[in-house]
Amino acid sequence: MNSKDSTRKARLNAQRQWSENPCGDVPPPSEQYSRQHFEEIESQRYQFQPWMNDIFHFDAFAGKRVLEIGQGIGTDSIQFAKGGAECHAVDITDKHIELARENFRSRGLSLTISKQDGVQLNYPDDSFDAVYSFGVLHHIPDVDDVVKEIHRVLKKDGTLMLGLYYKWSAYHLFQLLIFRGLLKRKLFSIGYDGLLATIETGADGKKIKPYVKLYSESSLRTLLGRFRDHDVAVRHLDVSHFLPVPPFLISAGMVERLADRMGWYVTCVARK
Repeated sequence: MNSKDSTRKARLNAQRQWSENPCGDVPPPSEQYSRQHFEEIESQRYQFQPWMNDIFHFDAFAGKRVLEIGQGIGTDSIQFAKGGAECHAVDITDKHIELARENFRSRGLSLTISKQDGVQLNYPDDSFDAVYSFGVLHHIPDVDDVVKEIHRVLKKDGTLMLGLYYKWSAYHLFQLLIFRGLLKRKLFSIGYDGLLATIETGADGKKIKPYVKLYSESSLRTLLGRFRDHDVAVRHLDVSHFLPVPPFLISAGMVERLADRMGWYVTCVARK
């Protein structure tokens, strides 16, 4: 399979994955995709990842034009909108676009959203004060093209905010490689690429196999070489990430001390 076919397959797998399992979804407390459901998704996201606002400062973009690439249900874009930003979003999955629109509509907030691929954004040069993408670029094989497009549509001194899966995370090393890969023998039945795909809820690494790439701090800086003032950080560690190590052997203090070295995400805030 050539690179063009591989890239096309990755897009199709991503669309299938998130059409069947919308990103960030949780069981509804009442009517599915009502305002109450969207608020429950939001509540659980930031209880689970309370560090996100400390990194990205969602409320710091009042009056600014912000683009999110791969907004999913729109939970993070909602935070920018609450802070007074003019929000735009692009996604390749129809289900995500539908749900993000409904999420914003149910809150009485405004979002300009369209079906676009990040490798070719339908915006003029210097269109945005900030571009945000969390948990998306690690699913794109031709990621360098996306970064070029982000650089193009950002204004001078504009802000880029990214969150990607971290290569040296406890989750990758312990739960994925040791527990799921070796002890459950998934490495031998579906291979490493298939194993990485099972990170995503609902993916089996065979029939549903989204592309996943992990990043180190250095590879993220290299990816963003055309940007400046890289503020790179590792975040999000939970005792469950050390499975199969028994939980009673992992103290809360240990998790706190290792969070900036073995967390699940590597993030970067940079400038054009």
